[in-house]
Amino acid sequence: MHLLLLGLNYYPDKLGNAPLMTGLCEGLAARGHKVTVVCAFPHHETGQIEPEYRGKLFARDHHNGVDILRVWLYAPEGGAVAKMANYASFTATALAAASTVKNVDVIFTPSPPLTLGIVDQIISRFRNVPFVYNLQDLFPEAAIRLGVMTNPWMIRGFQALERHVLHRATHLSVISDSFKAHCEALGVPGERVSVIPNYTDVDFITPRPKNRNPYRKRLGYQGKFVVQFSGRMGYSQSLETVVKAWRQLHDLEDLRLMLVGDGQSRPMLAKELGDDERVTLLPTQDRVDLPDLLAAADVGLAPLRHGMAGTSLPCKIFGILAAGRPVIAGVDRHSDAEALIEQADCGLVVSPEDPVEMANAIRTLYTHRHKANRYGRNGRNYVESHHSHTVVVGRYEAMLQRVIAMGRQ
Repeated sequence: MHLLLLGLNYYPDKLGNAPLMTGLCEGLAARGHKVTVVCAFPHHETGQIEPEYRGKLFARDHHNGVDILRVWLYAPEGGAVAKMANYASFTATALAAASTVKNVDVIFTPSPPLTLGIVDQIISRFRNVPFVYNLQDLFPEAAIRLGVMTNPWMIRGFQALERHVLHRATHLSVISDSFKAHCEALGVPGERVSVIPNYTDVDFITPRPKNRNPYRKRLGYQGKFVVQFSGRMGYSQSLETVVKAWRQLHDLEDLRLMLVGDGQSRPMLAKELGDDERVTLLPTQDRVDLPDLLAAADVGLAPLRHGMAGTSLPCKIFGILAAGRPVIAGVDRHSDAEALIEQADCGLVVSPEDPVEMANAIRTLYTHRHKANRYGRNGRNYVESHHSHTVVVGRYEAMLQRVIAMGRQ
């Protein structure tokens, strides 16, 4: 098959769903399929288009068997309005670029932005090929819960757009059962929705010994108990909760905190914890260093704000588990994230935005190292069985081929 993927972020972007989509496309290419990607110029980490792409409208690339067509977009600093302009500009240039790709069998688009579903619909009609819309989060639901989107006209407009895209898509793939329930609540028949979880590259991210870890050696953390947050430092991560929890743990002399990533919350973290000698604040690290980075921790953090666990399943949880480390997740009760952690028996769940509960959970694993180690082993076993790259790519391959076959009937 020839798959056309339209996605905002792709290699070499390190954050968001870029690594997931990169791994999926490269996995399908390795199985003999032709894959073409239309994506934005790299900009996700800094908010600015990378220097080598500035002044261009399009650029072609090829990486690990995948043809890549990169396009310009408006990449401003700012809030919701700037983000909308960012999405709108990419929608326009992606449509122009995708229209030039020939002999496509199926179109695949991960969210966000929701507007790419309109691009899919146009190309699908023009080329008479099916399109699959992949829900990595629930927009506009997430923005409404965060209070980022409050204008009632805007809310109704995006909810109408969401219903339109979900109903026009040939098929939907979602990452959890609650996402499928959301689609069904909007009137999408259950047989048009496939639940395929995100994968973790368990061959790349593996449990590694702490005593030879390069990060621990460089930071002088040998023999310390290291708590780590790694990933996008955005508003939804509730990193203020981590700051408040950390300030309750000053009596644990061997405790250390690693904060790794970039985003709008990073200046706050630097201001609040930059002078704390027990805290290390690092920028986003190269992907090649990710296994050692995750292995530097004794426990990984996955905090979210209230309501967010119902609209996203943090990808960072799977990386933590693949590294054989326990997770402390600040997520809503009865969410997919809580169900995952309970089923895998791989960590502790605390209430979102509750620094006392988070501090107590850290203290528990600091005190009971055997429990932390058991959670880490359980998590590794779980992702190997359910979320390996091979298993998940195989499920996507089967779903896409099924959609193509149905379209030819």
